[in-house]
Amino acid sequence: MNIQIYFEFVARPGGLALRINDQIVGLKTEVIEEKKTFYYQLNGYQNSTLKIGLISLGGESIVNVHLVNQDNGGRFSQIWKLDDNRKEVIRVIDIRTLGNEDKEDEQYLEATPPEDRPAYKKPVKKSFKSTLNFNKELSKANPAELKPDYSYYDNQVSREDILTARADESQNTLVEVFYATDRKEKQKKKGRMTYTNSRGDLQLGSCIVSVPANKKKGDLPLPPWYLFGLSSNEDKYIIIREVNPLQAKDFFKRITDKVQSSPEKDAFVFVHGFNVSFTESAMRAAQITTDIGFRGAPIIYSWPSRQSIFGYTADEATATGYSADNIIQLIKDVRTTTGAERVHLIAHSMGNRLLTDALKTLVAEGFNKDFLFNQIILAAPDIDAEVFVKNIAPKIVSCSERVTLYTSQYDKPLWFSDKLHGSIPRSGTSTNVLAVIDGMDTIDASIEKTDFLGHGYFAESRALIDDIFQAVRFNKGPEDRNLRKKTSGTRVYWEFY
Repeated sequence: MNIQIYFEFVARPGGLALRINDQIVGLKTEVIEEKKTFYYQLNGYQNSTLKIGLISLGGESIVNVHLVNQDNGGRFSQIWKLDDNRKEVIRVIDIRTLGNEDKEDEQYLEATPPEDRPAYKKPVKKSFKSTLNFNKELSKANPAELKPDYSYYDNQVSREDILTARADESQNTLVEVFYATDRKEKQKKKGRMTYTNSRGDLQLGSCIVSVPANKKKGDLPLPPWYLFGLSSNEDKYIIIREVNPLQAKDFFKRITDKVQSSPEKDAFVFVHGFNVSFTESAMRAAQITTDIGFRGAPIIYSWPSRQSIFGYTADEATATGYSADNIIQLIKDVRTTTGAERVHLIAHSMGNRLLTDALKTLVAEGFNKDFLFNQIILAAPDIDAEVFVKNIAPKIVSCSERVTLYTSQYDKPLWFSDKLHGSIPRSGTSTNVLAVIDGMDTIDASIEKTDFLGHGYFAESRALIDDIFQAVRFNKGPEDRNLRKKTSGTRVYWEFY
């Protein structure tokens, strides 16, 4: 059976999309009796029913649907109303009986006796006459009054401007790192200043740190030891341009301005670990800031580490006593006076002792009753693992929306600390046991090996930097980051893979 299907717009003409028996088909266009008509030719059709789906592409429309059986002249017509939201209208037509819902329009393709059948005349094709407004206007206009579209010719985009040339030089990033330190002040040549590795009075200020534009994520490009503090090659190394001590009022005013100008209204406080100088701590904070795209206020608490592997016991005494009250006060004031809606706390290695002691004090004082820190990140903590699980972690997990512990079995300085403390595991190591408690996300980062010591992986591994970014920026849990779930008995921890 050969069937021709016509679609004639009765009201609000537009485009049409047609499906025959759930298959999208193309429509052709004819002008019949001065009307634009869409049609589709169906040859050799043998089924008893025909499923037609029709969608208006030009808003709400009314369409007259015609079917013509070219073999016997049988016809069928029906008016369809199409919605303006491109909702498909579907009809199933019985070719023999046309058991349609609209009985008044129902006709039969094979109901006309052959002797009474009118001769079928194929519609005469006519050239389509455009109804676009500008064509009508052109037909009425006087050719002498018409002018070229000068702007088309005059405003051509130059071929040299179509593509964009690669930038010859990228600009370095300047990061303002705010600091609180109880190191001893030291004046350097040319009027510049820094802080030593000895204990001193608490001071506040800000550093301007230049981060190379071509620095790879996770890299901390420091000058060689013989140029450290002397090189000013900002295109190659992270360089501290200036160190500016500030009075407390100006310090917190500057932090407040930075927080309020950031999209997330946030700040982070970073506490470095053992064997780290003031300069290195500021550079590390600048590196973290750029690598995770942090837009709030980066703040460091730089406690007086001796910056020597032989100063371990002296650093322990400082980390557990000398600097404790100072960091507690800093965290309080960052939270209460800067308008920060989200405050993140990040500690590394022995710096976790300062941070966790401060948090225990704040929790005991009820500081977190009306406020939760957003992210607390404990990276490679040099803390007795048993003490941490039993006496520390349960007291601090309630003061933050999320607490993350990063651990690794290849952390050599923590392995040394294990031995130094009578082979008692540290909470930052993951050999045959790990520090895992409810309410804290323990993440085994052993697969992410970095330098020889394997201790700075939290800021040197691209995977960990991206993981910290997902936590800090979007507050995602480990199940929504690129981590693998591990179950040991009733406890769950996570690992990179």
